[in-house]
Amino acid sequence: MLRKNICLVAFSALLLLSGCVEVTFPEAMPMNRCDKNHFPKSWQGDWTFSEQSDDLDENLTVNPQYVSFGTDKVVLGEENILRKFAGYYILSTKTENTQRWSLLFAKRNKDVLHVYRFDGTDDEKIKIWDTLLQDDAGSGLETITKNEGGLDKIKEYQLNPNNNRVFRKLLKSGGLTHMGDYIR
Repeated sequence: MLRKNICLVAFSALLLLSGCVEVTFPEAMPMNRCDKNHFPKSWQGDWTFSEQSDDLDENLTVNPQYVSFGTDKVVLGEENILRKFAGYYILSTKTENTQRWSLLFAKRNKDVLHVYRFDGTDDEKIKIWDTLLQDDAGSGLETITKNEGGLDKIKEYQLNPNNNRVFRKLLKSGGLTHMGDYIR
């Protein structure tokens, strides 16, 4: 349990989702793909953020089975799953209070590590998700709200792609937000 809490704190610290609107998926993504048990050797080492950011920590160290930033670690295992899909390495982390997953995406180009996510505060991205996830049951994109001071505020967007083809469209059709870049 302590390891799970450390991983969740670490992942939250890495993401620092602005506006506190989570974007989650029903399972680790992409669906039915093999889990990677280590980060690629070419990714391992120390990385520094290329410019000031509120969303990412300044330094990041990629080790074979975990990513560390400061004293926090995200360790690969049942709660943090690494998969490769559509040119991205995708880190899926189980959310604290539900059985849903938050995702973090990364691509490496030589000595630059590009980091992406689904941003629940970007209205243009939400429109893209809604268009791509429309289904007959109306469950492709669900909005979870909470009541704060008599007002309903959006707490979470639940994206429920039917298959990896739809998930790929989310990635390739502008559904991701670039968070920033790390350099060696």
